[in-house]
Amino acid sequence: MFYFIGLLILLYMWVIMFPYAILSWFRIQPGTTLARVQYFLYQATEPVLRPVRRVIKPMGGLDWSFLVVIVVGNILVFQVFWR
Repeated sequence: MFYFIGLLILLYMWVIMFPYAILSWFRIQPGTTLARVQYFLYQATEPVLRPVRRVIKPMGGLDWSFLVVIVVGNILVFQVFWR
């Protein structure tokens, strides 16, 4: 059971969070299919990133919440769920 939860966390990070981070680097024209994909990824990641953003404010124009979620997610997966 714990293995399955860890696998879901890893899938979320690789399939949802990383593509959203990569797409956020580019200007995407509204109304395109890629814009719809980016909006879906935004909707899927925002509930996880928003609470972290409240605690850790962007510094130097960089949003550190993504990095914090990835590090904490990896610690959870590899130290708790895969023991």
